[in-house]
Amino acid sequence: MRSLVLIALASSIAVPTALAAPFVPERAAIVGRIESGAWTDAPTEARIDQKAELAAIVIGKRGRKRVVLAPEGIASVRLGRATIRTETLASARVRWSSVEPHGFRTSTAKNGVDSTWYSNVSQKSGSFGKWMGYDAIDYFERELATWSASAIVPAAVTAGEDNAQQLAGLGTLRFKAEVEIAGVIVASPGKEAVDSFGILSTVHRVSIRQSDDFLGWPSSYLLVPEVFGSAGGGRDHQTERFTGADCADVMVGAIRRAGKRLAYTNVAGLPSYTKRITSSIVLDDHGTPSAPITGVQRGDLIRIDYGGAFSGHTPRDWDHVAALWEDKSDPAGPHRGGPDGQLDGFDLVIHMGHPRLKIEPMAEQSPATIDVLRWR
Repeated sequence: MRSLVLIALASSIAVPTALAAPFVPERAAIVGRIESGAWTDAPTEARIDQKAELAAIVIGKRGRKRVVLAPEGIASVRLGRATIRTETLASARVRWSSVEPHGFRTSTAKNGVDSTWYSNVSQKSGSFGKWMGYDAIDYFERELATWSASAIVPAAVTAGEDNAQQLAGLGTLRFKAEVEIAGVIVASPGKEAVDSFGILSTVHRVSIRQSDDFLGWPSSYLLVPEVFGSAGGGRDHQTERFTGADCADVMVGAIRRAGKRLAYTNVAGLPSYTKRITSSIVLDDHGTPSAPITGVQRGDLIRIDYGGAFSGHTPRDWDHVAALWEDKSDPAGPHRGGPDGQLDGFDLVIHMGHPRLKIEPMAEQSPATIDVLRWR
């Protein structure tokens, strides 16, 4: 009986920390949350009015046990499909960086395409649109915060290249965290983590949109590079992964995010998803239409067939597509730059330009022939 009591007492005594197996860090990862939601390694997709945060965590082993260390206050994280209870990440320093695509190519095209922007298809007149294979997108890392104890940071989107256009914190940015713990530095994946379609999903993505409707979602593609002839199957479509998109795919990607599960298509295929609001109308060099265009709504699609020096520069009937972003007018006119209910060169459109999505006056796409489509 006495031996049984001794065994029971011994089993109730905690093993001193000094005798416990040491924690061995293996890798760092990033988790995010929106408002007071769960911390997860899934992409952080938020509206501009929502609070979004990122946290650096460390994954390793203590003996044979898998252990996840997270900043104080984070009791559990979701990694893939598993929810894991965490221990506190203490006495660690973190360095945060962004992982960004160069807008224009900085290396030789992987597929032999001769252009400064990325393209999966030929742009030569005799073979225009011919599949050439996935182009290689060039990435770089930009330090955002030097070594500090800040393991939780805002999920803020800022442009890192002079030629990158951004609007009030909207768009897509990826992040890397390096964590120094117990004299060892471990890092989450960075610019090296790529496959044929672009940067991998293991590099944590933050996409901030203006709103939840169709026109809110294209804003989340700001800072995503143009990839002419963007492609890929299912979840690997470059537009689904926010690695690259062309003019038609970014519109379909946005409407898919807004709830319509449409297949990706090109500019010529968009009428199968829409109704035509106007007939073909010519815009002059200043974007002034040959006849008044009324009844157009924010978010309507504007197909463009370039004229002037670019007339016939592709073998397709329609070269490009944009969406109406904001109704504007002549600043010197009676509406003083405000909405006038007419579509013309003063109106702002959002479209995939070179090298990224742009918001600019429609006059920048003139002269051209256009028509207007509306999602069904």
